[in-house]
Amino acid sequence: MKMKERIVAVLHHEKPDVIPFTVYTMLLPSRGSGERDLRNMGLGLVELGLSVYGVKTPNVKMQTTEDLALFLRGYRITSTSRQKRLAQRAYTSPAGTVSEKYTLGYTPGLGEWPVEWMIKDLRDYEIVGYMIDDTEYFPDYEEFSKAEEILGDDGIVIPMTPKSPLQSMLLDLMGYERFSIDYQNHRHEIDALYTLFTKKQLEMYKVIADSPAEVILLDDNINGIVTNPKLFERYCMPFYEKVAEIFHQHDKILMVHCDGKLKCLRELIAKSKMDVIEAFTPPPIGDISIEEAMSAWKGKILWANFPATSTLGVQLDRVEEETMNILKSASPGDGFALGVTEDIGDIRSIRYQQVLGAITKTVMKCGKYPISKS
Repeated sequence: MKMKERIVAVLHHEKPDVIPFTVYTMLLPSRGSGERDLRNMGLGLVELGLSVYGVKTPNVKMQTTEDLALFLRGYRITSTSRQKRLAQRAYTSPAGTVSEKYTLGYTPGLGEWPVEWMIKDLRDYEIVGYMIDDTEYFPDYEEFSKAEEILGDDGIVIPMTPKSPLQSMLLDLMGYERFSIDYQNHRHEIDALYTLFTKKQLEMYKVIADSPAEVILLDDNINGIVTNPKLFERYCMPFYEKVAEIFHQHDKILMVHCDGKLKCLRELIAKSKMDVIEAFTPPPIGDISIEEAMSAWKGKILWANFPATSTLGVQLDRVEEETMNILKSASPGDGFALGVTEDIGDIRSIRYQQVLGAITKTVMKCGKYPISKS
């Protein structure tokens, strides 16, 4: 089977010849012979971030600036491998202006994290609500179709949509602290924004459902430490159900990015309408083993993330050993795929390419379906 065929087989609960091992294209090492060698070896690609819809906000204007002076005002953030830059977006509308500050990572498409959120006090709810309501969605499939043609049989193109309403509020619009305060003291504002956000996002998903994309990733970053069972059941599950209803009428697959600790959400995820649990990360980063997850979430696809703790500062033979352990844990491999969905090292380094190569070779050798536990 070719790599695309393997991925599609897993997504349709069919049997691949070998368990797919994939990496986001944005996490690939430098394009060239090294990347081609990895693909020839059996590494599959997942092209993310391409949209199948366009967005316009007729009455909201956005201005983005990147300013070194922002660092001098207490926002300087550094990394052991690279220094991050800081940028600011300002949104101006008839209802008023809000702004946010965020870091820009080295890897395009990854590492953008807010350090100052749009919603800073109650007055900002009205402005952000106006921005959401002003948003219009329209079909735009050209970029997706071109990407599919370029990628060919080497992998799959998956459009990635914004976070669901609750996760957007938690992670993008106001941050944990503001959300916690307002959830306790200003529930009306929280629920009103959630309701408006849901209405507008469902408009977006109706456009997506008519697109040529078969599987769509909802970039929710689910972590039970933050999105606790009460929040997940009240806000996330009803939203997933509405999206899944739209998708399933058009034979689309709903994939949700669940990369955190999930033990407290185990039973709720089993009841949810998500089709694919993507970026699932086993211990010690996560808190559920692959065996537990596959047992608890029968009928769903588990697209697991190779944990960074098994690659950083670890000898390559240990990387191979951990790969074999993961594969055995997933035995016989029904509804299972393995991928790299987070940073596992500096993508510019030779070491990074060696790690991807070690995992790929082990999967091609030990990941033949059905996987043996011995």
